[in-house]
Amino acid sequence: MIKPDGMSLEATIRKKIAPTVDVVASRSFDPIDVEKIEELYGVHKDKFFYPRLIEYFRGNPVKTFLLSEREGVRYRGGFIGDFLELVGDTDPAQAAPETIRSMSSDSLERSLAEKRALRNLVHRSTTREETDKEAPIFFWDYILDRSMVKGEQGEMGRLLARNGAGIFYEERIESSLKEYKLVSFDEELICYQDLEGRERAMIKTRRDGSLSEREIALPPEKKSTK
Repeated sequence: MIKPDGMSLEATIRKKIAPTVDVVASRSFDPIDVEKIEELYGVHKDKFFYPRLIEYFRGNPVKTFLLSEREGVRYRGGFIGDFLELVGDTDPAQAAPETIRSMSSDSLERSLAEKRALRNLVHRSTTREETDKEAPIFFWDYILDRSMVKGEQGEMGRLLARNGAGIFYEERIESSLKEYKLVSFDEELICYQDLEGRERAMIKTRRDGSLSEREIALPPEKKSTK
């Protein structure tokens, strides 16, 4: 994720990562929902810098990316290991030259002295387990394998597919639910598959300018019997 202080450097950051990664999907949030940041950094909730971190993101834009290995690239320390090396140390003052975070003029020492969040340009997942947990925060409706989509997508889905986003809204189901008053007109149904290929669905509600999301249970697939 490119943080608010890194947005002006997006082109440079993408140029740095281009030789070693493929961008599977990207999405901009302007501004980013604070709830998503709270979920992303929830592990730090009890730490002194957590409130500063939340305020740093509040009302500001970010751009998120889902990355994968690039075909033909030989990774010395594995895909994640090499990418972490490219990003650089959490403290920009300690980041090695030519890393992404070395482009920041901030330092951990300065941010602590000024009682604010550290500005180190980007956030990255450090393990596959972290990726599986963090990616759905920003790509909740992303279809990893397009061949698994059944039936034709709605108009919104086709538009996003043409733009390379890989996102499909099941508008036909949503229309039927609204017709029978099972979903109100300020609610939106999203059907998707998570990163493990499981079928999921959620209801997104916009009321009084706020957005809420709730997962809904899908019935298990019926097993055929002979």
